[in-house]
Amino acid sequence: MHVHVYPTHNQVPESELPAPIIVIIDVLRATSVIATALAHGAKNIMTSASIEDALEAKSVNPELLLGGERDAQKIPGFDLGNSPLEYTKEKIQDKRLLLCTSNGTKAVQKALGAETIIAASFLNADAVVNFLANKNKDIAIICSGTNGHFSLDDGLCAGYIIHLLRKSKKPICSDFAELLTLPFEKENFSLSKLLENAFHLNYLDSRGYRADVDYCLNINFLKIVPIWDKTGFVILKDS
Repeated sequence: MHVHVYPTHNQVPESELPAPIIVIIDVLRATSVIATALAHGAKNIMTSASIEDALEAKSVNPELLLGGERDAQKIPGFDLGNSPLEYTKEKIQDKRLLLCTSNGTKAVQKALGAETIIAASFLNADAVVNFLANKNKDIAIICSGTNGHFSLDDGLCAGYIIHLLRKSKKPICSDFAELLTLPFEKENFSLSKLLENAFHLNYLDSRGYRADVDYCLNINFLKIVPIWDKTGFVILKDS
């Protein structure tokens, strides 16, 4: 089992898929939204990198709920923003969603065509690791990043997943993947301390999204694995 981590979706090669299993991470906030919405009963979650395409899909299917952001703010004409706290059972149970964000949904586009695509965050890290350990195949982790730049929150989530995976497997990791695991060598790590100077986290905090940040940093809060099924993410059965 080889594990490679891409610092941003921009660094994923266009010409070929990097591994049979691709893990998408956008802790703040797209993959946290995906896990939360599915846990709260959404039927499936499609993604789009384009606002125009999302609005066109809504015009064809008015019952589709659009969620997403630009510059951390809800997109005009969309039903929901990119706050996982918005995705309550009352709003999204039994609904089909389409998510369009600045970074996370672009990362998903890079993974299309892979054998398996899953969405990971701190919220569902343990469930993701159990899935990866059972598959025992090469893995590429795509950190979505922030506007083309590496995001520490995504990187630490990747490192934490690899750290957990090493408890049952012996993955061969790229140097960058190795680097990301170092903060977790001591089990008494403080995630909030590790991320206190993270740019994107502090930007969201400054825009009034501290509650989102606190929620997204809950480790192993959800016991599900969002897996791509032809057109969108659904809950992996038995996860």
